[in-house]
Amino acid sequence: MNVEKLLAKLEFEQWLIDEAKLLDDIEFDDWFNLMHSNLIYQMPVRVNKEGTERPDYSTEMFTFNDDIELLKLRVDRLKTDYAWAEIPPSRTRRFVSNISVKELVKEEKAVVNSYLLIYRSRSTDIHHDLISGERHDEFTYEDGKWKLSKRVFIVDQTTINTRNLAIFV
Repeated sequence: MNVEKLLAKLEFEQWLIDEAKLLDDIEFDDWFNLMHSNLIYQMPVRVNKEGTERPDYSTEMFTFNDDIELLKLRVDRLKTDYAWAEIPPSRTRRFVSNISVKELVKEEKAVVNSYLLIYRSRSTDIHHDLISGERHDEFTYEDGKWKLSKRVFIVDQTTINTRNLAIFV
């Protein structure tokens, strides 16, 4: 690995760690400011297929398929009394690992993959959620900063064992 790619890996690793901290600390406005204006934010539905056929997720059905406007509505809704699924807010801990820079055009664009594990507990409920998957992110360099321009979260479970998915991945 050359020095440029190693430095890029460290930069995006820190970006993803900082992002996870903002989400875990319920700093949704600061998190939203990391998004690019042309954002695509998706979670395809996972499907079971026979054998090793790939992809083993839908390319046409999504748990969520947001653009920047829809994501902004979701963020703003969490600040109201109408976000009943998150009253009180979930306690989350995001663990980001296996970060790899797949493509890099310096100060222009980057493609980064990572694994994500989310631990989530709610109110006084003794049960908790574990959500794991792989993220395929694309970044665009804008105004001296990397902005997330596309995220595809491939969840590991075909059936997500959670009462709702009102959190961000």
